[in-house]
Amino acid sequence: MKSIHLILLLFTISFFSCNKKTTKNEIDSIESIQKKQIENYDKTYADAGELIADFSINLKPNKKEIANWGNELIPWISIEHAPNEISRLVNPDEILIKQTSAKLIIDYPLNNPAIIEITNVNGFSRKDLILIISKKYIEIYNEEEASAKTKTIPLEQRTGLINRNQTDGKYGIWGHDISDLGLSGIELYQNKAGQITISLQIES
Repeated sequence: MKSIHLILLLFTISFFSCNKKTTKNEIDSIESIQKKQIENYDKTYADAGELIADFSINLKPNKKEIANWGNELIPWISIEHAPNEISRLVNPDEILIKQTSAKLIIDYPLNNPAIIEITNVNGFSRKDLILIISKKYIEIYNEEEASAKTKTIPLEQRTGLINRNQTDGKYGIWGHDISDLGLSGIELYQNKAGQITISLQIES
């Protein structure tokens, strides 16, 4: 689930609290986000059930990556550019979910998590899930910008600690543009009713 992000957020707060260049408003904002994330975590995953599977996401390196880093697999895929990178996906056709429906949770970096029912008559392969996740993330970011009164500050105008300012749209996105996000893993949970919940391991 998203525990790794909560740990990193706690570390960020403790580290930057000692940094004189970080303003009190920035620290207060991070602490507020951290509190909201913890509250959301408890509510969002209350009925998820037990962890039943954990799948990694790996890409075959392209020529440039091989030249720079060798033949090691790339342990994530860009969420924004997943359709363009999907041809390099390792084990794209492996069926990860045999059921025809599941609950997808997108909660990072959102103050108001998105809980989305997804369906596919043939179940879900690794490729299917990644393309659905990419599409839903893009929709969420577009909907956030359209519904926000406080708009995203253009990249060239940004200062301070957090990469992307927090906006006040439907999802309350904070900290990262979609271009910052990579999907490194998918966790599956199943409750007593048999419902599958999909949790995402997001790198940023």
